[in-house]
Amino acid sequence: MLEEAERHLEALSQCLESLDPGTLTPDDARRVLDLGTSIEQTGRWVTLRVATKAVQGAPWQEEGYRSPASWFADTTRTSVPEAVSTLTTSERLAELPATGEALRRGVLSPTEAKSVCAAAIADPSSEAELLAEAPSVPTSILCRQARNMAMSGHDHDPEHRRKVHSRRFFRIWTDAEGMSRFSGGVTPDVGVELLSAVRSRAAHVFDEALLAGLPLESQAAYDADALVALATGDDRRATFHGPEGGRSRSADIWFLVDAAGFRRGELVDGETCEVPGVGPVPLSVIEHMVGKAGARYIVTDGVDVTTVAHAGRIIPAPVRTAVFARDRGCVVPNCRVTLGLEIDHWQVPFARGGLTALWNLACLCRFHHRLKTYDGYELSGGPGKWEWLAPDGGGAPDDP
Repeated sequence: MLEEAERHLEALSQCLESLDPGTLTPDDARRVLDLGTSIEQTGRWVTLRVATKAVQGAPWQEEGYRSPASWFADTTRTSVPEAVSTLTTSERLAELPATGEALRRGVLSPTEAKSVCAAAIADPSSEAELLAEAPSVPTSILCRQARNMAMSGHDHDPEHRRKVHSRRFFRIWTDAEGMSRFSGGVTPDVGVELLSAVRSRAAHVFDEALLAGLPLESQAAYDADALVALATGDDRRATFHGPEGGRSRSADIWFLVDAAGFRRGELVDGETCEVPGVGPVPLSVIEHMVGKAGARYIVTDGVDVTTVAHAGRIIPAPVRTAVFARDRGCVVPNCRVTLGLEIDHWQVPFARGGLTALWNLACLCRFHHRLKTYDGYELSGGPGKWEWLAPDGGGAPDDP
């Protein structure tokens, strides 16, 4: 079997050796892209199938490695965190044959399989539901659903929290472009507190940049400045008026939570608790944040704001809250932006007398808002079934 697979791999390599992208039409290039994706996923499936067995008895200690994961990382030419993730998923797939079969057939990508495995370990009943959803939903939605189910399965589980806490880490390295990169992991309650601190300082950085007349940058850039300022204690990194100048203000951290689960004190049956732009968090994180400045809660069956309307351009706070709670990000299909959002009068434009009411509002990122306002693009469909319509003969320009 191995010899035959090696022959097929060699034949495939020779078949594609003369591939010249410059000679392909865009349609052919997309076919090759699909082929390459299938080849890659098949390779990942093989890796996940044998990873656990491959590290058994591997000479990692004899060769000077600190752990099986570090040996596996060098053997597969990946990073140690990626190796740890692969080995963990490989172990879980041994207990989840249906997920392994979906991965083999290409129904799941390796990323999706990792999320489904994590959810199924926390709640075995979630596996079948996620596999049924997989062919019809985007990867981002499937992974979010899986995270919600995993969170529900682990919520209020002290042992799980201890395990997560024991795996906390921080790493920093220099990438090929010379930029210092870092990654880390902490428990969700600590993560939300860190986010609150960074966003509060980032709001200060943004205010000072605006006052100084500097070109505006992305939310991610201000967050990076804020994180460095917090870590080093150097306020000069977070202000353009020196350590003694500038204003300060706090940033709200919003929690979106199902009312039934909030009242019950635990999440069941697909109920969610999440921080917009971050993702699902355990319900216990809300309890940890109660009473702390900047913590805000949106309970999904709370005050009925759908009847609130306003004739002016200013959006009342209850309506603004409802729009963000409903849309969670830019509503244009396949756009993943959740920060720096703007609210658009999508059905009846404000200039034509459109009301500032929930039914007439939608969240858009700045790029898509500009296309809709100035370049003839349109939204249709409404919440849950949004469609993005391009003007006849027009293509979308690059996102700056």
